[in-house]
Amino acid sequence: MENIYLTFVILIISLCIIIYIIYRALNWGKKSKRLKAKTYKCLDRHVVKSRAELIIDNLLTLYGIKHIYERTIHINGKALRYDFYLPDFDIYLEYWGLFDKKYLKRKKQKIHLYKKKNLNLVSIEDIDLKDIYKILPKKLSKYTNLEKISAAKHSIHKNRQIWTFVLYRR
Repeated sequence: MENIYLTFVILIISLCIIIYIIYRALNWGKKSKRLKAKTYKCLDRHVVKSRAELIIDNLLTLYGIKHIYERTIHINGKALRYDFYLPDFDIYLEYWGLFDKKYLKRKKQKIHLYKKKNLNLVSIEDIDLKDIYKILPKKLSKYTNLEKISAAKHSIHKNRQIWTFVLYRR
């Protein structure tokens, strides 16, 4: 009797393991149901669509660079929606964060339109986020007379401090 009971338990456990393996295989690669923000509010109260854009927007704010987020311009009758525009420097800033074929095709078209109209374009790739504090000023300096960007410490709210950045122009 004990032998039948033990066989039955092993059979049930094996069946549960097989069901679990099949379940995992069927759900492999599916997105999780975890909650994810669809928009992010920046320091300057802009509402952006990705964490990367949040970082870039906040960095521009901390640098004291006036910027406009996501508007549409028309080039040769084609609508072009940019990520950021820096009006004081006449620079368009695009963050390229996706890699699917359709997105890459659109990226190529947008870059072509920027070049065709001789518009100043700073491209930020996902890999640039690893050291954005050095990379962004370097890329901006290609189109501006930025002499240097240096950090200055400012006190806010009693003893709390944050780092803000001061932009120096030639």
